[in-house]
Amino acid sequence: MNRRRFGLALTSTLALSACAGGARMVSLEDVNTAGGTIAPILVVSSRNLKDDGSLGSGRGEGLAFGRYDISVPPDRRAGSLNLPSFRANPRKHFATLNNEIFPNEALFRSQLRAQLMSRPAGRRRAVIFVHGYNTGYEDGLFRFSQFYTDVGLDDVPVHYSWPSAEKLLRYGYDRDSMLYARDGFQATIRSVIAAGAEGVLIIGHSMGSMLIMETLREFAIAGDTGTRGKIDGVILVSPDIDIDVFRAQVRRIGNVPQPFVVFSSKRDRVLRFAASEIYGNTRVGALRLEGELSDLDVNVVDVTDFSRGILNHDTAITSPAFLKIMSNMRAFTGSFGQGVTDAMSEQPDSIMSVQDADTIEVGTLED
Repeated sequence: MNRRRFGLALTSTLALSACAGGARMVSLEDVNTAGGTIAPILVVSSRNLKDDGSLGSGRGEGLAFGRYDISVPPDRRAGSLNLPSFRANPRKHFATLNNEIFPNEALFRSQLRAQLMSRPAGRRRAVIFVHGYNTGYEDGLFRFSQFYTDVGLDDVPVHYSWPSAEKLLRYGYDRDSMLYARDGFQATIRSVIAAGAEGVLIIGHSMGSMLIMETLREFAIAGDTGTRGKIDGVILVSPDIDIDVFRAQVRRIGNVPQPFVVFSSKRDRVLRFAASEIYGNTRVGALRLEGELSDLDVNVVDVTDFSRGILNHDTAITSPAFLKIMSNMRAFTGSFGQGVTDAMSEQPDSIMSVQDADTIEVGTLED
């Protein structure tokens, strides 16, 4: 694919994804009739609060807290995210069952604590998802609900939504907004822990991965070992981070949370384009050589074999074949903490080849 054709494909695909929000409300009766499931997602956001009470793309002066109940359609293909253009059909579409912006953080903590306490001791964990570049508020919520459902997570879901401009050509604004959102993300993690979470798994996509790394770095600089000790896993999907910056972040963080997993693809055309045309250096989500991070205490999962689309920037959260392998997210990521051999033995539907001590290339048995 030449540079001009790739630029057109990038523009078209990302523009479509940016317009994917605006799903309509559905009733509980409609969801039950359709046989769908409900993902109750708590929200913390550094976006601005608009006059109509919804969250926008601007930068808020403080944090907003809320809850969205997302209706997930039955019998869908893993990785699919079908959103309505007009009226939502809960048999086919992801839709909103309930949405609420809380008047204060106390109500957020109260609802989070209630969900945590509904689980037995030892399983009172939360998962925080951080979206990437060019992502609307509802778009991020729906993508998180899709991924959360597909990988079989039972942790209480929390979505951190930072103020993306939701426009393809506002990359600079988004990058600055991501940095603007660092203090809010620190506060979010601390609030989740204060509500009673025994552990916190943090998942970031694309530019959201940089926000996670910068936040972990700030915890290390502040000597906040209490918060750091509650973070029991980090997953970076297609991280839009310069490889040298990533190395410096890991060195400053010191003992990174474990498991620490990076999903990377040699066919990620978005990050390859960014590396060659914008930054001039390799991005962590599109590593070109095996073992480039083998000196760090991180596990790299090469998902190149599953990257069969146009852009391949979200393979790990949209590929049906790969999501099947990850259908128990906690077991999948936890196996890395036990060692590469255990990671391989616990995935009967996949072929894992060890490239070095910390890099695994994943393929399917059908390949």
